[in-house]
Amino acid sequence: MNYVIIAILCLLLLLAYIFTISSSKTKIPSVILLLILGWGVKQLTDVFHIVLPNLNPLLPLLGTIGLILIVLEGSLDLKLNKEKLPFVWKTLITAIVPLILTAIILAYCFYYYIDVSFKDGLINAIPLCIISSAIAISSVGHLNVFNKEFAIYESSLSDIIGVLFFNFITLNAVINLQSIGHFGLQILIMIVISFIATAF
Repeated sequence: MNYVIIAILCLLLLLAYIFTISSSKTKIPSVILLLILGWGVKQLTDVFHIVLPNLNPLLPLLGTIGLILIVLEGSLDLKLNKEKLPFVWKTLITAIVPLILTAIILAYCFYYYIDVSFKDGLINAIPLCIISSAIAISSVGHLNVFNKEFAIYESSLSDIIGVLFFNFITLNAVINLQSIGHFGLQILIMIVISFIATAF
């Protein structure tokens, strides 16, 4: 049975590689094809009663590593200098404003139509409002340099800010000036550590 699982994993890796190569011609992001493939494999395991090991404890770790690798791969072609700071600032604004506005509107819809608290509605709305870098970065290969850089910056910043926003709403039972200050201090410490680590 272990040999079958190893063979299936190898086949899935080959299919993922084929999806990556073919995405430039089909214009379908390889991530979308991988999601469809994953869903199809799950349906087949249910039909043929194949018991898979429980991977749920590993999913958060694998998802985080995958997101980091996708963002790093997309950022390899980027060059950051003083002249590009206004460009980065614009992409930051275009990542933050739609994220917050659509999350609040969607949370209000959840609150009004589904009868949940606004905070619960916001927690469920934020993931739907993030521009997924997993899809955006893997889809920009055929764009010109300007649009490619814009999509990479915007989707990466949207992911980062969306995760921070989600964690802030989820981990704080009460949102007040104290919780905002504590969260801001944590972000400041992370930025300082990041600069030190980058310098070394």
